[in-house]
Amino acid sequence: MWKKRILCLVLVLCSVLVLSSCQKKETFMTLDQQQQQQQQQTASQPEDAQNLFGETAVPQQNSEPDWDSGDYDPSQEEGGDEEFLETLSNIVDVQTPAPTMQSAYAGATPVLVDPIDKPTPTPLPPLTFTYQKYEAQALHLSFEGPAGWIIDNSKPDTYILTNPTPDVDYAAQLSIQLVPVDKNKSRSELEKEVKSRLDEMGGTFKKYERSKTAVRKFMNTDAIYANYTGSIENDEGQLVKFAGRMIIACSNKTLYILHVTYPRGYTNEYVEKDGNIYDKFRHTVKTITESTAAAGTAN
Repeated sequence: MWKKRILCLVLVLCSVLVLSSCQKKETFMTLDQQQQQQQQQTASQPEDAQNLFGETAVPQQNSEPDWDSGDYDPSQEEGGDEEFLETLSNIVDVQTPAPTMQSAYAGATPVLVDPIDKPTPTPLPPLTFTYQKYEAQALHLSFEGPAGWIIDNSKPDTYILTNPTPDVDYAAQLSIQLVPVDKNKSRSELEKEVKSRLDEMGGTFKKYERSKTAVRKFMNTDAIYANYTGSIENDEGQLVKFAGRMIIACSNKTLYILHVTYPRGYTNEYVEKDGNIYDKFRHTVKTITESTAAAGTAN
């Protein structure tokens, strides 16, 4: 009888031990699962999630310049077509899908607007000049200009040189005009004079654009000048492109108006490159007396 009771007690104790072991094992597995789940949740959270409600602002990517902050300098956009295109390529919205872009640039990749088989413009033949001394006796001036150009001094206040062999169907001219005034003009007054004369001249052309004005020395004083481009139809109905520059100085109550006009493709030779026709005149022009003018060789 006692043996049976002892045997039952042993069986009960074994059962309790087995159940206790199973419960502990299940508890440990549950903790592991919780830790794994917590690690997965932590890994799935974005790194900058703490910024959503904290004081640290989330950095913004691809933000554009603040045009109204006062730091933007519009003068940086001035200059030639290459500089403008380079500036344009830096402000393209790269977030816009490339296939929907209609501008010259899609994202950071240039897209040709013109057909790739567009004919290459025929290069203009090289142009060089030799110079000789001219004397405008009526204006009491002497200067160096292109040798062999045709002289027109029919007007008492103007002296004109014309290229006898027109390049690309446009005859270049160099003219100097003297206009008496009642007082010496200020810079602002000379600026108005240049703009007025160029705008009046441009009204006779098919297409015309005038640049902004700038300051340069002429006749030993500060002068104002501006450039222009234009187009006009010739007798055959073809469009001829030209360009020019006018500079006006005021000295001793006299306006000195220098004007050079030329085929547009030869800007370097006439006004830009070292030794051009325009600068040759500015650096060699001198006032002369009547006796000196009478002894001159070019009239």
